[in-house]
Amino acid sequence: MADERTAIIVKEIKYWKEHRLLPERYCDYLLALYTNGQELSDKADDDDIRSQWTPYIIIHFILLLSMIPVSFLVVYFTEFLPILQISILTLFCIYAIGLYVYFHGNGNEYVQFPLFVALLLVLLLTLSVSNFLASNSIINLVIILVNFTLWLFISIAKEIKILRIVSILLIVFAIGYIVFKNFAA
Repeated sequence: MADERTAIIVKEIKYWKEHRLLPERYCDYLLALYTNGQELSDKADDDDIRSQWTPYIIIHFILLLSMIPVSFLVVYFTEFLPILQISILTLFCIYAIGLYVYFHGNGNEYVQFPLFVALLLVLLLTLSVSNFLASNSIINLVIILVNFTLWLFISIAKEIKILRIVSILLIVFAIGYIVFKNFAA
C-alpha cells in the first residue's frame, strides 16, 4: 500500500514538473525525497530522449523554411481566390506560432527561428488582407510600418538583438521609401 501511495505521489510530482506548477528544483527535491534518490539517475535518460527529438526539430524547421517561399508563391504567383490565399497564410501563421509556443514552453534554444518565420508570415498575411479589403498603397505602407514596429517591440520584450537591428533597419527603409515617394511625386 505504501508503494502505491509513493507511486501516486511521484506521478503527481512529475505532472507538476512537466506542467511547471512548481519550480523545477522543488520538484527535483520532492522526487529525490520520495524515490530515495533514484529519480536523479533517471535524469540522464531524459537527456538521451531529448537528443532523439533532433530529427523532429529538423523536420519542423524544414517545414517552416519551406513555408516562406510557398507563401509568396501562393500570394503572388497563383490565381487562387483571395479567401483561399488568406486561409493558407493563416494556417501557416498558426503552425509557426504554435511551434514558437511549443519551443518556448520547452525552453528550447531554437525558439527564435519559428518567431522570425511567424513574424514574416503575419506581415504577408496582413498585407494580403489589406489588398483583399482595399487595394490602397498608403494603407499597405501603414501596415508595413505597424508590423515593423511590432517587430521592434517584440525584440525589446524578448531581448532578441538581431530582430531589433533588423526591425530598426526596416523601419528606417520604410520611412525613407515613404519620404522618397512623396518627394518624387
